[in-house]
Parts: sequence; structure tokens; C-alpha cells
Amino acid sequence: MLNRVKMKKTDVYLARTNDPYKGACEALDALGFHVRGKSVYIKPNLTGGCPSKDGMTTDIGLVRAVIERLHDCPRITIGESCSDTVKAFDELGYRELAKEFPNVRLEDIRTAKIVWKPVPKPYHTSEMPFNAGVFEHEYIINLAKMKTHSLAGVTLCMKNIFGLVPTRKQKLMYHPFIRRAILDMNQIVPSHFCLIDGVWGNEFDEVQSTPLYSGVVIAGENILAVDTIGASVMGIDLHQNETYQMAFELRGTPEINLLGAEIEDAKISYRQGCLFTTRLRYFKEASASIAYRMFNRH
Repeated sequence: MLNRVKMKKTDVYLARTNDPYKGACEALDALGFHVRGKSVYIKPNLTGGCPSKDGMTTDIGLVRAVIERLHDCPRITIGESCSDTVKAFDELGYRELAKEFPNVRLEDIRTAKIVWKPVPKPYHTSEMPFNAGVFEHEYIINLAKMKTHSLAGVTLCMKNIFGLVPTRKQKLMYHPFIRRAILDMNQIVPSHFCLIDGVWGNEFDEVQSTPLYSGVVIAGENILAVDTIGASVMGIDLHQNETYQMAFELRGTPEINLLGAEIEDAKISYRQGCLFTTRLRYFKEASASIAYRMFNRH
């Protein structure tokens, strides 16, 4: 039996909406979200550079809603390391957003300077590589997408931090062990505020787009609380998930004060699983991971 320590009550807002921007504005304003005078790093999930309605990427409306509530922030960075970050920035409107807000810069994490950080309480490894730039910011905003994942169970805010590992080779070293690796990552990189774009989510297979309309945006300061509500909307109990069981034991089980819509009014059933081709891909990744670890720091 896990010894789950209860934490002080934390607010999470659940907005029902078909418009990601309006839903994010509603949630942020209800929680009184504003950041003033700090350097801010924003991490969306831009997997594949597909439109958000394909269920794979965080809608840019959430990013815009956040930026509009950052005041006198001298440095705002939007960073990602998907398969083609340049394409994602080009085709999803991020170049135009950066022109509209002059203090916003875009970072392709794949080409960023790398720094190795020790893990305070290792679950998988004693140190991990990250883009150095994220640690030069005072406030990190985690903008996740509502998706299932055959290895991790769900792709929400905790899994979104995986995108701060810079190179493809480094990702391959950790991805087969992601259930424990993301516990290490989230000890190193704090998420000061979290949002989940669940207007269109993705079910069943994390590689192939299988969009599912869910009509929600979720926001809050506590990453475990926000992910708990996100998973509940998906019909998934995180207390049955190996990664989150360990996370609750490590960080405590949040006592959630849910604002906005009721979970029962928003709940939808997400199918979990994956295609044979994805299983084959992960088998190859596991083999590559073993080979890389023989010759590379990990």
C-alpha cells in the first residue's frame, strides 16, 4: 500500500468549450492568472506539427491566452523538440505570434545547448540532459495535450516535460523507460502553471492521429492535480497508473478544489492501446536504447 500524503487544497479549473482560446481565457481569468516581471518559458506539445483538431498538438490559442496575461516579462520563450519543430513553428502560427509579441522568441530544443542535471531522487537514472535555456527562466508554463500513450498510459502535463530532452538519440535512451524517466524529469524541471488542451484529444495510438472531441480546457498550478482532472475527463484513474502512483507517493496526493464544470458533465471514454506498427517501433527503440547506452552518457 502506498503512503499517500495529502497536500493542501489546490484549485483546478475545468472549462467546457469548443474554442481552445476562449476556454483558456475563461480558466486563466477564473484562477486569477497573471505573471509580472519574470522571465517565462512556455512548453506546448507540438508533436508532428499537425493542426490541433487532429488531436496531437496543443492549440496555439492556449499559448496566446497565456502570453496576453504576461506583463512586463523581459523574456518569453516558447520551446519544443518534436520531430520537425521548424515545420511546427512555421505552419501552426508561431512565427506570426512571435512577430506580434516582440519579447517572444522561439526555441528549437533539438539544437539548443545541453546541460546535464542530477536527479534528486532517481527512479530510473541519476542524471538527465535538458536544454540549458529552460533553467535561465524563472517561471515555466506547461501546455499539454490530452492524449493516451501505450507506454505511459496518458500524455498530459507530466509527460509533456519529456520534450525538454534535446536530441532524438537522447530521447531514445529514455523513451522505453518513460514510466520512471518522467518522474526523474519532473523532479528537475518544475511546472509553475499547467494547462491541458482537451478540446480535441487523441485516443488509442500515440503515433497515429485518432482525434476525439472532448470540449475541455483544464488549468491549475499543481501538475498532479491538473493531470488528475484531465485523466478523469478521459475516464482514466491515475491511481491505477504506475507512474502516477509513484508520483503521488513522492509528491503527495493533491486535495483538489474543482472549479468550473463538473467532471461528470465533461467525462468521455478514451480508448487505450496501440497499433502493431507502434509496438514494432518501440521494440526497435528499446534495442537502439541499449546500444546507445553502451557508448553514450545517460
